[in-house]
Amino acid sequence: MSEELEKRIESLHKILADPTRRKILDLISETPLNPQELASKLNISRPAVEKHLKLLLTNYFCERSVDPFPTPHYVYFASDPGLELINAINIAMIEFFQSMDGIVAAEIEQLERDFLLERINRAEYDTRKQSLAKKQRDLETLQLTRIWIEEAKKLVTEYQEGKE
Repeated sequence: MSEELEKRIESLHKILADPTRRKILDLISETPLNPQELASKLNISRPAVEKHLKLLLTNYFCERSVDPFPTPHYVYFASDPGLELINAINIAMIEFFQSMDGIVAAEIEQLERDFLLERINRAEYDTRKQSLAKKQRDLETLQLTRIWIEEAKKLVTEYQEGKE
């Protein structure tokens, strides 16, 4: 991978790592908003919002247009490439979780087999079983969060399509 591409990918990771920027993207993917509206919704200063928007704008996550009413001002909305990237990340996350489910299930199966064949003692079995159960709960929580996000996005999309 070229050094330039690697820098660009690192930049995108940094952008998406910030929870405020992710929240801004969520909000402007639902409806175009101006910096003051975003500042109010996020309970942060307008200059802070504008700093985040500038970064999102220069990295093609969002676009802006002029809203002439009541006075001319910019409104920001998620760009198609930005939405495509976020959707691709969500799909990759789904595949990751499905893969992890299979790995954890296989680990549990192997653990139970080892215990039944007396390759491990009861204490080791119990310890490893608890650890794997925690992994499963963590994965389930992450999957539920992802599902809720996907459902919310579907509802927003359906609502926006209904308005058009």
